[in-house]
Order: sequence, then structure tokens, then C-alpha cells
Amino acid sequence: MKGIILCRSKYGASRKYADWLSEETGFKVIDTKNADIKEVSGYDTIILGGGVYASAVAGIAFLKKNIDALRGKKIYVYCCGAAPYDDEILDIIKKKNLKDKLSGIPCFYYQGMWDLEGMNFADKAMCKMYIKMLDKKDPSTISAWERPFLEAKDKKCDWTKKEYLTPLLELIRKDAENSDQ
Repeated sequence: MKGIILCRSKYGASRKYADWLSEETGFKVIDTKNADIKEVSGYDTIILGGGVYASAVAGIAFLKKNIDALRGKKIYVYCCGAAPYDDEILDIIKKKNLKDKLSGIPCFYYQGMWDLEGMNFADKAMCKMYIKMLDKKDPSTISAWERPFLEAKDKKCDWTKKEYLTPLLELIRKDAENSDQ
């Protein structure tokens, strides 16, 4: 099995997961913005990973633009954000990012990292506004995926865990076995 990991990481979590995937698979990791479709199309397995910003997966534009050149390839997507895994979050992400020609691509969501001080101005301002909005909500109405924002606030948090990758790695191995038969 010959594969590649395309990664678009703004604050480090997506890259951390990409590096762990590389350790487990032996696949090379490249930044999605440096990806060349001529090179990528030479691989049997393509994993694309990126952070989630306003429910959009960073780097997904590469797949949208090049999906026709990747027909017949095994493609997987993972994404990460500050919120813990939640079926609702994954459904929203899939509906926004994996529609039309990308529908049916397996997608995995992992909790990432949080560092308000390390964010760029726009992201920091947006997150501070979101936290203020959450602070005003009735605590009984705050969802499980909103709680980390309130708990983290100005703290630096790393919620990444290598074991989150297990279902993706199992699917990749299963697909590889099936294609060998």
C-alpha cells in the first residue's frame, strides 16, 4: 500500500495527528498547500487532515478541486477542533465538506488543541466573542461540545490523543486487505 497524508494545520493539532498517522503507516506527510496533484495521484491511499474553522475543514479545497484525478483511490478525511467528539458535530462537518463528488468519503473527527494567546488576531477575536456569548447562557443549556471553550478560556490545552486514530487506522488496514484479495 502506497499512501500520502495531506495536512493543513494552523495551530498544530492536525499536524500532530498527521505525524502519528505517518508513524503507524509509513506514509509521507505534506502540507496541503504544497501538494501537487501529479504527485498525489501516484498514491493508492490519500488521507487529508485539517482543522475545523466555522465547520469548514482546512485543506478540503484540494480534494474538491482534484477529486476527478483521484478516482479509484482510497481517500479518508480527518479533522480536529477544540470541541470533543460529538455525532452532531461530525454530521455538520460532513454535510458542509463532503457533498457531491466527495460524499461517501470516510470522515473522522478528533479533539485538538486550544491556545487563545497563540491564535491570530481574527481567530482570537472570534473565540473571545464566542466565549462571552457562552458565559451569558444558562449553564443547563450549554452542550457538551461547548464546555471546553468555557473551561479553557485563556489556558493552553492539548486534548489530542493518539488512540483517537484507531478507527481510521483499522479502516485503512481493512481496505488494504480487501484490495489485495
